[in-house]
Amino acid sequence: MGLWIQNFKQALRGLRHQGWQAVVSVAGLAVSIVCLTFSVNWLWTETHYDSFRPDYKDLYVLERTDEQSFQSHYFSYSQIVEADSILGDEVQVGIYSLRDGKDAYSLPDRPEDVFLAQGVTMDAAMFDVLGVKVLSGSLDRVKAGDYQYVITESMAKRLFGRTDVAGEMIFRERSNSSYTVAAVVEDCEKESNIYYDFIVPLRLSQEQINNKRNQWLHVIFRTPDAGKTKRQMERVSLPEEWNAGTKFVLTPLRLFHKMEEGGTFLQAYFYPLAFVVISLLLVLGAWANFIVVYTSIFLGRTREYALRRSLGASDGRNACWMLTEATPVVVMGILVAAMGMEWLRYDGLLAGSPVYVYKVFAIVSVSVLVFCLVGMVYPVRKMRRVYRRSFAGQSLSGRSHAWLLVVQCFACAFLLFLSLGMRRQLSGMINSDLGFDRQNILRLYTGWKVMPGMDATYNYRGIFEDLPGEFRKEAGAGIVDAIAMDMDIFSRVTYHKIEIMPEEQWMSMKDKISPYGVTNPGEEIRRAVYVEFPYRAMDFFRIRTEHGKKLAASAEQDGALQVLFNRASMELFGDAFRRGARLYTGGTPENANSMTDWNRPVHYAGKWLQVQDVVDIRLNDFHQGEEPLMLVGVPEDHDCFFVEHDAVYVRYAPGHRADAEAAIRRVLEKFGVPEERIVLSSLDEYISGHYKEETYYANLLSALTVFSVLITFSGVFSMLLYSLRLRRRSMAIRRVMGAGFRDVFRPQLRSYLLYVVAGGVLAYFPAALLMHKWMEYFHYGETPGVGLMAAIVCGICVVVSLIVYGQVRRCMNDKPVEVLRPES
Repeated sequence: MGLWIQNFKQALRGLRHQGWQAVVSVAGLAVSIVCLTFSVNWLWTETHYDSFRPDYKDLYVLERTDEQSFQSHYFSYSQIVEADSILGDEVQVGIYSLRDGKDAYSLPDRPEDVFLAQGVTMDAAMFDVLGVKVLSGSLDRVKAGDYQYVITESMAKRLFGRTDVAGEMIFRERSNSSYTVAAVVEDCEKESNIYYDFIVPLRLSQEQINNKRNQWLHVIFRTPDAGKTKRQMERVSLPEEWNAGTKFVLTPLRLFHKMEEGGTFLQAYFYPLAFVVISLLLVLGAWANFIVVYTSIFLGRTREYALRRSLGASDGRNACWMLTEATPVVVMGILVAAMGMEWLRYDGLLAGSPVYVYKVFAIVSVSVLVFCLVGMVYPVRKMRRVYRRSFAGQSLSGRSHAWLLVVQCFACAFLLFLSLGMRRQLSGMINSDLGFDRQNILRLYTGWKVMPGMDATYNYRGIFEDLPGEFRKEAGAGIVDAIAMDMDIFSRVTYHKIEIMPEEQWMSMKDKISPYGVTNPGEEIRRAVYVEFPYRAMDFFRIRTEHGKKLAASAEQDGALQVLFNRASMELFGDAFRRGARLYTGGTPENANSMTDWNRPVHYAGKWLQVQDVVDIRLNDFHQGEEPLMLVGVPEDHDCFFVEHDAVYVRYAPGHRADAEAAIRRVLEKFGVPEERIVLSSLDEYISGHYKEETYYANLLSALTVFSVLITFSGVFSMLLYSLRLRRRSMAIRRVMGAGFRDVFRPQLRSYLLYVVAGGVLAYFPAALLMHKWMEYFHYGETPGVGLMAAIVCGICVVVSLIVYGQVRRCMNDKPVEVLRPES
């Protein structure tokens, strides 16, 4: 024990002489431990999304798919009843329907104290399926069919200041009605597929109950045997209009938030899986650096090793001495990692259960400790071999742990390939020419939708049309122009598809056309994305067309929509254009992604299209291919039928953004807009914001890559520093025999460059596979090829060459007489 304590003290003193190697090793181990803990916890949290619910592993969402292009989780009530009658008593069936957006609630006598709440509609059985815990009141009235609300504890405290509020009334602004509270239940965790602040009982009309086609309900099963339940579901009759090959699928509720759009497990959880792999690679790189550093350190202490052997130390004692030397660095790495985990927890960057996070951290830390101690077998054996060779009078010029160079170059090249590839792809998308100007334009959000992190938005409707004129008065602040737009062409979230048909088809179907679409068309109808666009916006955003034509009010014709088509539209309707047929509009398809104000007149149905030109414009979503698009010219004061994410756009002179922002805020202050309700950004930032997720992961990967590169080059330098010094005698002999610097430098460099190339070749294939998987998320782009990996390998070769050059030059500058002098 006393000897171990002496060795430990010596190890701590030795850290002063191995300062930078110890610091790099500690940093490498700490960061790799934190990254692996974070990524494993991230993956676990994502795949256990509803783990807070009782018996969440027994909850499944019913879906249907044809295993090709179709995936849906909507069902009609009649289908659900049939399924419930077929399933056994051990299976519980619940029905729910999510409600769009948040509703404003208050107390009838305090309308000014508004609470924005997210609701969900459920049938009575759903309460038992989810295991909702009642804090006050009773669910009996709801299960009996009474239309009474169930609210959460947080909503009750926010509105009433207490939870025993059964029988009290709450007021809903949208419907201008009051509702009775039946019960108060425990809060629903934010990390949930079915999040709610309140629950509305499900009420269906007789038509909805009998309708076998109206599919808008979600189904949840609580079943102890998912396989058996799925086999029972095969007995449910399928409607004739369903796609051939359609079958039922049971998706675990905990996975539904990622897999509701179909796809494989790998596609749904690509990012957490990829970062687990990258974290494991960082651990491998840090471990290789640790082994390289300590192998090199002990190879430089051959005399001390020999002295310990001469004093009677056995191979086992020397191995304990070497392990004791390395242990403080590993322990310090774990301690620094623990500090990093505490920092992440303090900043709220750790999702899921803190208990589970630290359980993962403990497992990872112990695994890394054992991994490093097992890895010390290599320097122990290497040192023992070097000692025996020197004792036998043999040369010490054998190749030293060069295989570790392959490991480190593999990790470095792998991460560099991914990082640079992601950067190139994102930069190409975000900075590509979208067909309109977006530089030097500010976007003031004036829409109805509540922005993330905000309790409510300011109602700009009363001043919306006045703001552009007020902003244009601020010319002294660098503001050049301003325009108010009810529509948003820069986000696919708000687009609308409209039916388009040639004249002969329109004539045969015009009696079936309504604002809600064509009923029972009986034949294929083509559709295009419909976007209303003010005439003046052509100049404001400098929209470019193929033949230079513009949308202008002077070109309007009665009964016509003046439009610009994109190339995808021209391809879709090319046959009609070639025949010279007119194109007419139908109505909005039933399932269009739109929010509409039914109090405004429908103006787009039954119009013929006056196609002015072809516009080379791409909406900013590169996750999918370009769909047929039509820009429809409208006056600037047009009353839009669609409720959009409306905004006011302000163009400013280059270099005057700060002045323009200050002027905008001054104008809004005059109109009484609260500062905290002003959502202002550049148009370029708004478009780039659609890639926040990808950009975040690219930035994180870049940071890890830079760190990995530093660790790699530290290990390479440490390895070459000592392995080349072991060859000082052979270099000195060659110099005495007349060899020049080039004759010595070339063979040394050639051998190491081979290891670098080997690492790059091994890294290319898994890195290219990972990049290919990532690129499947984008329609545009190109997977980085061999050229990028070749450039990365060349860069690593240059760095290795410089290190080898410096060390060989240093050894060659030593006097041969001093180097070849016998050791005593």
